[in-house]
Amino acid sequence: MMPEQTAPQQSAPPKKSSKPQIIQPGPAPTRISNWQDEVKRQIKKLDERGLFYPAEAIAQGLEGETLVLLIINENGEVSAARIEQGSGYRILDEAALRAVRSLRSLPASAPRETLLPVRFRLK
Repeated sequence: MMPEQTAPQQSAPPKKSSKPQIIQPGPAPTRISNWQDEVKRQIKKLDERGLFYPAEAIAQGLEGETLVLLIINENGEVSAARIEQGSGYRILDEAALRAVRSLRSLPASAPRETLLPVRFRLK
C-alpha cells in the first residue's frame, strides 16, 4: 500500500471583472506589488496591441485560466515556462505561454520560480 499524497494548498486568487488579468499570490506583499505590477503592465501592453487574447478565442466566446510555471533568470527574463494546468482550450494555453515568454526586464524582486495564473475573460 502506497502512502497517500496530498496536493499543496493554494489560495484562490481574488476575482476581478476586467478583461485579461494576471494574479499571482506571492510570499510577501512587498514582492507582489513590484514584479506583479510589471507583469500586469506588460500583459496589458500585449493586449492593447491585440497580441494577448486570440481573436479566434474571442469570436468563439472562450474564457479560461491557464496556470503557468515560470523560471525567471537573474536578468529578469523568463528562461523557461510550461503549463502546469490547462484552461481546457489549447488556443488559450498557447496564448498564455506566448505572453509569459515575452516578459522582459522584470524587477529583481521577482521570484526565480513561480506559478502564474493567466486569465482570459471577456467583458
